[in-house]
Amino acid sequence: MEFLLKLKEFVWRFRRLLIVFIAAIIVQVFELTLLYYKYDIFTGGFLQPYSYRTLSERLIFIFLSLWFDLALYGFVAGIWFFVADKLNKYGLIIYYNFTVMVVLSVGIWLALKFKVLSYFSDTINLQIIKNLGGGSFKEALLYASNEIGLFIAILCIIALFLICFIKLLDNKFIYQFPKNNIKHISYIRLLSLTIVLTPILALYISNNDYLRYGLEKKTSYRLITSGLDKLSDIDSDGFGIFSYPKDNAVFNADIYPGALDIPGNGIDEDGFLGDAVVTPIEKDRFSEIPIRSGKHIILIVLESARSDLLDQKINDHYVAPVMRDIANSGTSIKNAYSHTGYTTTSITAIFNRELVKNIDKPTLIKFLQSAGYQLSIISGQDESFGDVASAVGMKNEGVYYFDARTAINDRVFPSTEQGSLRLSEERVVEQFQARVNQLDFTKPQFIYLNFQAAHFPYSHPKMKKRIIDNLIPRSKINLENKQWVSDTYWNAIANADWAVGKVIESLKDRKLLNQVTIVILGDHGESLFDDGFLGHGHAINDSQTKIPLIINDPNIIAGEPIGQVDVAEIALRSALGLPNHWVNKDKIVFQLVGSLSQPTLIAHVKQDGVRTLFDFRSEQVFFSELKSWKPYEEALLDPVYKDRVVNLIREWETLRWRQYIAQKQ
Repeated sequence: MEFLLKLKEFVWRFRRLLIVFIAAIIVQVFELTLLYYKYDIFTGGFLQPYSYRTLSERLIFIFLSLWFDLALYGFVAGIWFFVADKLNKYGLIIYYNFTVMVVLSVGIWLALKFKVLSYFSDTINLQIIKNLGGGSFKEALLYASNEIGLFIAILCIIALFLICFIKLLDNKFIYQFPKNNIKHISYIRLLSLTIVLTPILALYISNNDYLRYGLEKKTSYRLITSGLDKLSDIDSDGFGIFSYPKDNAVFNADIYPGALDIPGNGIDEDGFLGDAVVTPIEKDRFSEIPIRSGKHIILIVLESARSDLLDQKINDHYVAPVMRDIANSGTSIKNAYSHTGYTTTSITAIFNRELVKNIDKPTLIKFLQSAGYQLSIISGQDESFGDVASAVGMKNEGVYYFDARTAINDRVFPSTEQGSLRLSEERVVEQFQARVNQLDFTKPQFIYLNFQAAHFPYSHPKMKKRIIDNLIPRSKINLENKQWVSDTYWNAIANADWAVGKVIESLKDRKLLNQVTIVILGDHGESLFDDGFLGHGHAINDSQTKIPLIINDPNIIAGEPIGQVDVAEIALRSALGLPNHWVNKDKIVFQLVGSLSQPTLIAHVKQDGVRTLFDFRSEQVFFSELKSWKPYEEALLDPVYKDRVVNLIREWETLRWRQYIAQKQ
């Protein structure tokens, strides 16, 4: 009994500390669960460059996560209790109200942040739900069970707190706790210590990529570092020293991370190589192609297609036999690359032949329309995502247009968000066959096809099991199931290959195959945990940026690296029967992760895959043949490698400047 009395006295004496701790623990459990579910932060998963797998890594991350929660909610509680004291409000009710306020507000914020409502953002009728499950209502619900379960769990937690809150307000016992005038010295001291230590800890984490990656997803860390960053933004250029990237010139508003380096003004705004120097634009061979029609052209883009798909086998069977046949009788370009590792920018590069807008440079669609081609766009994705369709001319007058939004009721997933819309390969093939029956092939035709089979999570409820018996559920996609993930991915590629085969069959049936130039390529690659990462758009390496490029033309000579901006010229030269030789041994392909204005990585890839890569986060340069990193300043002093570094950064600055000029026009 005496122990209980002492415990009660202890709890009541330190109630403010305990209530903050309880609120932080509740938020911590809730938020870490969402981080685990959405980012596989403790196991590694899709688009996950870092994860915390060992016990020590997890404990460190959880400790830091809890620290920032305690710092934020402790500060908020300090204000709450100060106001309560001034208003002479006492009793358990003020602590309960504080806990409910924190948990409810953070819970609602996290629900919106993690978009658990995205599956319910449209009207879903019974037939659509059945279609999602391959005709089975049960399978459709099972497929979306994780998202549905998470959504329901959040609603239940919020409802539980509301019910408890209402019940508690009716309980007169709450108001019977004694008033007391204990000065909460312990709370004030700990809060003061936290306020002093948190900026030091935040500064350390901001310089640590590994810790920063996970903690940036924490609401408390982002709020605290954003506030500290604004306080340290002395020159008011929008950048301080607590967030990332940080301002290395805190007293100069012209110099900050991502600043546009204006050529010729004598100021090194971006902090690299002094004042920017714009490199001249090379002669455009495409503009020399005569504007006339030739063979029909079918351009097929495969989502997330790896460059090694032609050689891949599962159970002693090639996963892409149709594309192998096309490559064997035509040409497979061994060193073809995505410039960005992203879908929207890759499609734009293919059609517009540029990484930045250039109104003076002829685009593929402009050329084709000028040459008298009839154009058909048939895509398994929403081509309006990122405004691609309008930017490249897919919606020009006279262009036949069909994509996943056009047939939204046939989508394979519930969500109608632009980035989630997908059609099955069978649906795209069906539309292609219907369109072919409408076309007059006495006139030149251009058909663009986009197959989404290999998009994460590498399967959908309607996908055929062509080379394996079991497709991995989305909830089990992690590093521990690497082989299963890989097999499921290659099954998706087998489905894309099947779709290509159906295109070939349709052409053969109409005796058109010899009259068509067929170009097949990937929008980007896909890392299948090759580098400890799943997905694309994170790193510049072969698994994520090297792509297949297959043309049914054996007369193409390609001894240089080919970028997606070159594909339109290759296709037209093949269709028109023009010389198609790509043998410049000094050719360089520019690659990028991020955006031109705020890149993470930039790279040049040369013949045989030799890369020079610059990381803006660490300001280090990677030379692929050395398999080592060098500090930027050290690399500039090396006479063997200096030019490679300078040429890379100068091209990035030039592209960025051209982008700026184009946006002003």
